[in-house]
Amino acid sequence: MINSYKQLGSRYLKGNMKRTILTVIGIVLSVALISTIGLYMKGSQLSLIENIKKLNGVSFHVGISDYDEEILNKIRYNPQIESFGLMSEGDIFPLGEVSVQMNFADHHALNFLTYSLLDGKLPTNTHEAAIDSWLIPSIKKDLQLGDSFELDGKTYQLVGLLKNNDSTQKDKMGRLLTYKSEFAIGEGRILIEINQKADFNEVLDELNSITEDNNIAINTDLIRALKPESDQSILAILVVVISIVVIMTIVVIYNTFQISVVERMKQFGLLRSIGATRKQIRQIVMKEAFVLAVIAIPIGIICSLLALAILQTIFLILLEDGPDVFNIDWQILLISSIITLIAVLVSSYYPAFFASRISPLLAISSRLSIKKERIKKQNNKVLRKPFSFPLSMAIKNVKRNKNRYVVTILSIIISSVLFITFSSLMNIALSSKLVNVPSESDLTIYLQEENNVSSKNPEVLNHLKLIKNVSEVSEQDLSFKIELKDTTQSLATVEDIQKTIGKKHSIIVVNNFEENKAKNEDVLIIKVLVYAFIVVISLIGSLNIFNTITISILVRRKELAALKSIGMTQRDLKKMITYEALIYGFSGSLQGIFFGCILSYIITYNATSGFLKAEWSIPYIACFITFVAALVISYLSVLLPLRRISRDNIINTIREE
Repeated sequence: MINSYKQLGSRYLKGNMKRTILTVIGIVLSVALISTIGLYMKGSQLSLIENIKKLNGVSFHVGISDYDEEILNKIRYNPQIESFGLMSEGDIFPLGEVSVQMNFADHHALNFLTYSLLDGKLPTNTHEAAIDSWLIPSIKKDLQLGDSFELDGKTYQLVGLLKNNDSTQKDKMGRLLTYKSEFAIGEGRILIEINQKADFNEVLDELNSITEDNNIAINTDLIRALKPESDQSILAILVVVISIVVIMTIVVIYNTFQISVVERMKQFGLLRSIGATRKQIRQIVMKEAFVLAVIAIPIGIICSLLALAILQTIFLILLEDGPDVFNIDWQILLISSIITLIAVLVSSYYPAFFASRISPLLAISSRLSIKKERIKKQNNKVLRKPFSFPLSMAIKNVKRNKNRYVVTILSIIISSVLFITFSSLMNIALSSKLVNVPSESDLTIYLQEENNVSSKNPEVLNHLKLIKNVSEVSEQDLSFKIELKDTTQSLATVEDIQKTIGKKHSIIVVNNFEENKAKNEDVLIIKVLVYAFIVVISLIGSLNIFNTITISILVRRKELAALKSIGMTQRDLKKMITYEALIYGFSGSLQGIFFGCILSYIITYNATSGFLKAEWSIPYIACFITFVAALVISYLSVLLPLRRISRDNIINTIREE
């Protein structure tokens, strides 16, 4: 027994479970898209922060040199500065052909240098030290972690190995890092970490005001990654992305409710005829929307978390020390849920308003959804042929209901725009300075002789080929690029080269292995994030297209049964519906490609101009994939409803209310 008009909404949802499930799927995909983008961006940000720290070897935000006590006190007592440390460079000691630069740091400064470690730990007292790994043969043969060594009359215990650096190897100036507790005023420089909750721009302006420009060094890459909203270019990209997603959410949900309302016009007309007010009709539709949102939002959140868990599993498989992208940010999930709920209510309001304005007499006569068109004489001889009759009917079906045509292709347009836009963004990211390209070789040998260098090259080249672990050698200007058979033995190979070739010629050996490994992992992480994100966007967009076209066909079961009752064969019916779907896919994909290219152009030349120097080009591959995928998905979308329609009883379907 129904005691209130509001109960009709629940009854309708229960009585039309298949359509309800399709509508729920549409909302699930929408909330999954919003929350997945939010979590991906958060995970990508954390991954980018870690990569920048690893590549730079430091985690401080600002460095200030040539300071006095006043500057030190202003930093010490600034509430917006989380912590600071002191670090300085000491004497240089020769070790044969190379030299060692002493570096001192206190506990806070050492915390900022943990990312420069290759192995072991950082020193905690004045008797412990960490050195560049390539220095080991020059300091002491077979020196290992835990061993002691002597330098300038002082004994140190080797507790850590620092990552090899190209510049230190080329300059033959290695680093030794040890602990120091007391620093004189003005000694070395101050390493500063800004509080995460502080206004970074305000703090940076304040620090710039207390010292000269040439005395301050800002870790711009790290700050930009930590505070993307502080960069207007990145903020513009975020606004564009979120706006597209929200619009897509509203359109997808609007499609499902508008189609549902159009199908039930006769029911709403009957309710109006027995006394239901416009407000009560709106309440019925709005309640349905709210109920579906409450059911779908938790499912969408779960799907988003599953996508993130799969991505984390991929990282664990591909990388030994992969980034932790599975960070459940409840704030993002809550915001995603609220945005989706608002989008559902907003997008269902117009269909609810439309339903409340239905004239009872016109609704009961089922004349609202079809507009009469003038009958024109068909002069096209192609469409007169028997095999073109389904195509002619498909074109007429599309033209006679503009509203259904618009709401159907909108899903295709927005999905196409999303795919092309994100594909362009990812290509920019992969081709820009955000990705650190690894060196072309494992080792690089530089000749230092000034006179008659070219005559030495063949001799050095032949000697390099005889080294046990050398796989391939290529000559380039005054250097040799070496590929190793076993990269884990790079240190031993460097030592062999120094013993053999280094005694006869003045050379510099640069070990690129550790740096290449870090850069390759960086590239791999970005590519996995890029392609996983595009896959998620493509999957959700494809399911949205599938869902919209499927619903638009299922609501026309009575109309299609009527066509079959007057003699249309199942084969012609199938052709007609297939042509309709292909028209939707063709028109929607072309418009989506057009708007997607415009949006990617705007993002490339405006939003990215602040921090990326990228040139825009027409994304031909993304456009082709979009066009083909839209046609394929549109075709696949009709197979399931066609199977159901073929099993329908014509008389029972026509008599359905």
